[in-house]
Amino acid sequence: MTPAQRLGTVLRVEPDCPQLAELVRINDTLSWSYDVESFLAAVEIVKDAVGASLSPTYVVHETGTELHLIASEADRAALGDRFDVIPASEHLRAPWLNKGEWPVSARAHLDHEGWLAIPEDFRAWFGESGIVVHLHADDRHLGAVLLCFDGDYVLTPPIADFLAIAGRILGAAIYRWQTALREREVGALEERRRLSEELHDDLSQQVANLGLRTELTKLDLAHGDTDVLRVDLEELDDLVGRLKKSLRHEMLGLRVDARTVDRTFLTQVHTHLETFQSQLGVPTRLECNDEVAADQIPVELGVQLLRVLQEALSNAYRHAGTSPVRVGIRATSTAVRLEVEDAGPGFEPGAIPDSHLGVRIMRQRMQQVDGTLDIRAAMPHGAIVVAEAPIRHVRPVPVPVAGHFVPVEGHV
Repeated sequence: MTPAQRLGTVLRVEPDCPQLAELVRINDTLSWSYDVESFLAAVEIVKDAVGASLSPTYVVHETGTELHLIASEADRAALGDRFDVIPASEHLRAPWLNKGEWPVSARAHLDHEGWLAIPEDFRAWFGESGIVVHLHADDRHLGAVLLCFDGDYVLTPPIADFLAIAGRILGAAIYRWQTALREREVGALEERRRLSEELHDDLSQQVANLGLRTELTKLDLAHGDTDVLRVDLEELDDLVGRLKKSLRHEMLGLRVDARTVDRTFLTQVHTHLETFQSQLGVPTRLECNDEVAADQIPVELGVQLLRVLQEALSNAYRHAGTSPVRVGIRATSTAVRLEVEDAGPGFEPGAIPDSHLGVRIMRQRMQQVDGTLDIRAAMPHGAIVVAEAPIRHVRPVPVPVAGHFVPVEGHV
């Protein structure tokens, strides 16, 4: 059996399909390389096969609120900078989305509100003969290739079949890349936790060693041994240098988190919900038992909770559509609980495996702050994500030095 025949069998197309050779080329182009260039080369094959003039690709951002452009320099020049990022609310809707994720021709929906909702300058380059080719995998809509034509173009059933299969191949490639990125993120989180624990222990040891060396220097000073004192001072200088280096590493990590959350935790939550609601049309409601306590959540914990909120909102939209979402925050001086509840169709217990990347990412984020994450069915229907973690503020802790306890400011 030839490669074309094997691919035709897997994809359920006839072996004499005129576009089967192009499908093989698309598949081979993406099989040997995982980069933007190979993806654009595969899209170029699709464009040439149907005679399109432009083929910009839009990929759904992880927040679910934006679509980001992937395109050749020629396509970018034709579109202009205005369309590098577009709101998902204008495009992730009927008639462009459909249950079977099949290609959609604009000319068949020129009177539809979905066509009229698209900005005029976008419609100008997309054209009334433009075709939306869906990219999807693992039951997830990942984006679309937009095929634009210089003249009138009719989407025939054979071409629709070809584009549907091409979209599945391209979607599978994007899914593989996203999976690899998320796996690396999980690994980075695990490594950061390990380094954080080692750094914490290392700082404690360095402070204790510095205190002990200081006590020894005092004893040597009492004996008046100049040569020994010179060695003591060299060792003290070395200890101080290593301690400064460790502190710089820890401060750098804190500054990264501070840049991520440059406002209070509750303010950031409001911003996320406003963006989510305005761009996707999803009604949201925020409940908070104590705004003062919520605004005093430490930066490192707030960062992880915000990322969990972002992932949970994206999942809610993906599985529950525009059904209302409730976000609950219960904060005290010692703990915080985040709830994200949708009113969708719900799910069967155990239907979401821990190996699912979104779940793994959320669990890893909560483990970073010694917290937990739980996903359960809501009543009477829907799903609820619950993230809980202790609140630990920076506080001085005594460090034993030569039989005494010396307070060290800022040590956790």
